[in-house]
Amino acid sequence: MNTEAYVEGVVIDICSRSFLLISDQEEERLIQCDSPEEFMNVMEVCTSHLNDDQIQYADLSVKGNKV
Repeated sequence: MNTEAYVEGVVIDICSRSFLLISDQEEERLIQCDSPEEFMNVMEVCTSHLNDDQIQYADLSVKGNKV
């Protein structure tokens, strides 16, 4: 029985400095970064080890005045 899971994709949320890792077994794990430096380090690992089609970016949440 193979119990190893591999990262199949990631959703990067720049606003909340978080990463949603999605495994090949459809499991999800949320990684929340405490600092901008930590976020950039995790981002570097994702972009260097995953293909472009495995990386998605969450929509930006924009708050503003309504006209």
